[in-house]
Amino acid sequence: MNIQPQDSHTVVVGAGVIGVATAYYLAQRGRKVTVLDQNDICSGCSRGNAGQITPGHLPLTQPGTLLRNLAWLCKPTSPLFIAPRFDVELFRWLWRFHRCCNHAHLRKATEMLCQLGSASSLLFAQLAEELDLDCHSQEHYQNQGRLEICRTEASLHAVCQEAELLKTCGFEATPLRGNEVADFEPTISDKVAGAVYFPNSGSCDPHQFILKLANAAETLGVKFCPHTHVQDLHVRNGRVTSLMTQDGKIATDSVVLACGSWTPRLARRLGLRLPIQPGKGYHLDITKPVQSPKIPVVLVEDRVFVTPLGNGLRLAGTMELSGFNLLQRPVRLDMLAQAAERYFPDVGKAQIHSRWCHLRPMTPDGLPVIGKTQRFENAWVATGHGMLGLTQGPITGQLLADWIVDGQPQFDLTQLSPDRF
Repeated sequence: MNIQPQDSHTVVVGAGVIGVATAYYLAQRGRKVTVLDQNDICSGCSRGNAGQITPGHLPLTQPGTLLRNLAWLCKPTSPLFIAPRFDVELFRWLWRFHRCCNHAHLRKATEMLCQLGSASSLLFAQLAEELDLDCHSQEHYQNQGRLEICRTEASLHAVCQEAELLKTCGFEATPLRGNEVADFEPTISDKVAGAVYFPNSGSCDPHQFILKLANAAETLGVKFCPHTHVQDLHVRNGRVTSLMTQDGKIATDSVVLACGSWTPRLARRLGLRLPIQPGKGYHLDITKPVQSPKIPVVLVEDRVFVTPLGNGLRLAGTMELSGFNLLQRPVRLDMLAQAAERYFPDVGKAQIHSRWCHLRPMTPDGLPVIGKTQRFENAWVATGHGMLGLTQGPITGQLLADWIVDGQPQFDLTQLSPDRF
């Protein structure tokens, strides 16, 4: 397989939400695009994530995070689990993460995440029209907000503090106390200290959304090549000239590395060392119980996301740092159901349709990697979005498309540069 170079040809490696969105916006700008993926379109962590779109969000690097969670780290039933092992790269990542857990970084990182989220939220509304998404169906796209529920006063106080910081970035929130939570969401059976409602959030079925976006990209001329493994990048005179796959060489004018947790392996071919750890997340898809939330919910203490999707309910969450593997730990899947059942008792009787896990690309500073490496004239990187890949997918794609076509992005992305490490 040989694709001859053209002035406008871009190869995108990765067919998750970031890669597909990049291809879509590049094609809208008239660029010829080829998308390569080692598996199917939307087969990685984009496929089965929580489905919640949260444009106003704080990074994981919050002051005291590791110290507060020390008791959790090696406990398989905890929301944050680190599989005991000797791993130098993981130790380095944890040290960098710890150093970023301070108030100055929290504010700066939150401002950047909210800038990306706000811009992406507008694009979701546009895509709902462009892709003819049914905004009245929870399977496609809805902007109905999210409810973060807290069992304890300490958790409620922490979420309210987060809400105050998000307000400075333009995102409103409504605190609810005691019985106000039941009035807002009557299906919640457990006694809770309170909750915070964030009206600017939404949800969709990520798999269906990304497949629709990929179909639209194909209509614009994008060529998708699934089951294509990129073995090497060929460079000459400061440019990436081609990519070698198992089927042959693909010549290119520019390249975008957007293959999630696997991006660092290719980036090393460009002399980049990206400190990204694969953070395993899980989901359980169940038949929607009689009593289930009408809008997306976050169970704060358990770090579990409950999202209505069509005729089902998705229970998702947990963070597991156990290396590159897709081993499903039954105890962690059980945690999702047990957490949700405390609030929605019918969950325990529901039929399970899907047990799933995959690897989120996690950076130690809680910020994505979006931008051009100064080492090469025509190489861009887009990864490290962690749990915000779906939320930030559209804006990441548009920013890269503008940068590749116009020579610069819409706003300053220095803070997200792949060279910052």
